Amino acid sequence: PPPAFVATNYFHLCLPLSLPPLSAMGEVDAAFIQDLEHRPKLAVIEAEGIPLIDLSVLNSSVDDGAIKGLVSEIGDACEKWGFFQVINHGVPPECREKMEVASRKFFEQSKEEKRKAGRDEVNPMGYYDTEHTKNVRDWKEVFDAVVENPTVISASHEPDDKEVRLLLNQWPEYPPNFRDAWEEYAQETQKLAFKLLELICLSLGLPANRLNGYFKDQTSFMRLNYYPKCPIPHLALGVGRHKDAGALTVLAQDDVGGLEVKRKSDGEWILVKPTPNAYIVNVGDIIQVWSNDKYESVEHRVMVNSERERYSIPFFFNPAHYTMVEPLEELIDDQNPAKYRAYNWGKFIARRNLRHRESKDHSNSLMGEVDPAFIQAPEHRPRLAIIEDEDFPLIDISPINSPEYFSNTKGKEHLVSEIGEACTKWGFFQVINHGVPLQRLENVQSAVKKFFDQPKEEQLKVRRDELNPFGYSESDHTTNVRDWKEVIDITVEDPILLAASHEADNMEVWEWVNRWPKYPPEFREAFKEYANEMQKLAYKLLDLISLSLGLPASRLNGFFKDQTSHIRFNHYPPCPIPGLALGVGRHKDAIALTILAQDDVGGLEVRRKTDGEWVRVEPSPDAYIINVGDMIQVWSNDRYESVEHRVMVNPERERFSIPFFLSPAHYTMVKPLDELVDEQNPAKYRAYNWGKFLAFRKLRNFKKLNVEKIQISHFKESK
Repeated sequence: PPPAFVATNYFHLCLPLSLPPLSAMGEVDAAFIQDLEHRPKLAVIEAEGIPLIDLSVLNSSVDDGAIKGLVSEIGDACEKWGFFQVINHGVPPECREKMEVASRKFFEQSKEEKRKAGRDEVNPMGYYDTEHTKNVRDWKEVFDAVVENPTVISASHEPDDKEVRLLLNQWPEYPPNFRDAWEEYAQETQKLAFKLLELICLSLGLPANRLNGYFKDQTSFMRLNYYPKCPIPHLALGVGRHKDAGALTVLAQDDVGGLEVKRKSDGEWILVKPTPNAYIVNVGDIIQVWSNDKYESVEHRVMVNSERERYSIPFFFNPAHYTMVEPLEELIDDQNPAKYRAYNWGKFIARRNLRHRESKDHSNSLMGEVDPAFIQAPEHRPRLAIIEDEDFPLIDISPINSPEYFSNTKGKEHLVSEIGEACTKWGFFQVINHGVPLQRLENVQSAVKKFFDQPKEEQLKVRRDELNPFGYSESDHTTNVRDWKEVIDITVEDPILLAASHEADNMEVWEWVNRWPKYPPEFREAFKEYANEMQKLAYKLLDLISLSLGLPASRLNGFFKDQTSHIRFNHYPPCPIPGLALGVGRHKDAIALTILAQDDVGGLEVRRKTDGEWVRVEPSPDAYIINVGDMIQVWSNDRYESVEHRVMVNPERERFSIPFFLSPAHYTMVKPLDELVDEQNPAKYRAYNWGKFLAFRKLRNFKKLNVEKIQISHFKESK
């Protein structure tokens, strides 16, 4: 049996993964997939208890008793649910119907037409199809327009910045009556919002008009939501769980339904069944603060439907940008002190929108066509000005292929010294005259290109899943940002044994087999021949690295008896946003050694140890790029360092690369080698089990975890 695993908290923070097989998964962007604990339940709980309140008394002769009864109903609903439905509300049905028809006609247009009214960096009003909630993409399209046109908002979230700017609506050309329908409907919904605000004030024991003044220069807006049919209703959400930041939301939903509310009494998600001609109303965060927590803004979300598309129209009732939001004076005293500090509504919203704005390139007209999941944070975006370093090591290893190598002491010492110096100063180097026949590389490159040239449908026949992480994938993420690439992973040993679980006390192992593509037919044979050559080269390099550390040449070979090595085939399509996306984000390799073949397009960048600059590794004909991984860093007790690297994308040319990842047996305990530690240089890492480490890493491919990605730094001994 493999040695016992040294447990750490990082592995125990994971939840078991249980994702049912789904034939359409490869056709759905992984950015839509909710975490397990937030996925919708297909067994629906309908809430008969969500209050349905008749407002007809407001439209009849004044009856104090009836009004008091209505106010009591409103207060009870706000306190127990934070949500309620209203009927006989006074909004003319023909006005709502006209808006609903216009909305449908707008969304039925082609994407190209809708994007003519698309939002941008300067104006967030308009059409949008890549909304994210809680960092997961919503299954919907939207159109936003402000109620007051133009609307004055804060220009910045900075407290000392008093500048303001205007929001202007972008009206679509089709349907031609869109603007008229919008403005008429917004006016009627606004009347209803003020009625509801007054009822809420009365329910709090305040004058009816107590809050009206905050809406003199309101920042309210109305949204049209379109939820297309979704093939994965058990994995995605139309809108993820959230609370509304404004004062009040008045929602019209069609007969398809889908709104779910988190019931305060038990935390269950409750479906709000559509009521004909009713409006769903919920209090937002601002009313929660104004009421000093008497009324609570409640989490809600939207289910998707696999058979029917859905439309809804929320009206978000928001105060002026200069409003200072704080508990109302009348509702606080010595026994019930203020539970919130005052905050500026305009600055609050500006800060909320800051992350969204920073993730976009202000000059890129194609941004609307690129999923924001690909966009790197500003501090990690690639520089288009390339830095090359002529001192990047290029090592001729032809002596090791010579029969006289072991007898030529001087030549052997020189080569070992070059390798050691490259590992110390760079962690990377290139090798030429390596002994790998060029024909082997050309054969596998040709086969790989043919595979990626196939229709997506064919590639997806060998896609990876949570039961087997080897195969095709197009949704790899590095440091939580999606890579601009597609890959196919194949193990060198077929089958291989890997730890079945990251759990410390689970000793089960799984046998994983390769998923071989049927086309091209020569793929499998080309791979096997190339993999054989890679292993030969890997062992030569491993011997040289061992010697450079003052160890016997074969010191590390035993770890690879039941190796878990694999080869990855990378395809990087041309990218329209080379200043924002990366083919692979910054990372270090967790394995022992990587041997990379890259084509003449290039794109690999290495973080130079001397100054932290990103340096481009220009392709050298017939050379391989080598880098030491985390394991060698641990084995060498930090004498050699695994270095960060990344891959740039190209706006005009596709790129292919083939890394070979040399990995030991799953039961290997990775720790500093005994020969390299002593009293003056104690072990800098605790031992960790490679199989368990890898199981945790693989789990992240299918589940977004709320913990930091496991790194060797987590096993670093404290000083």
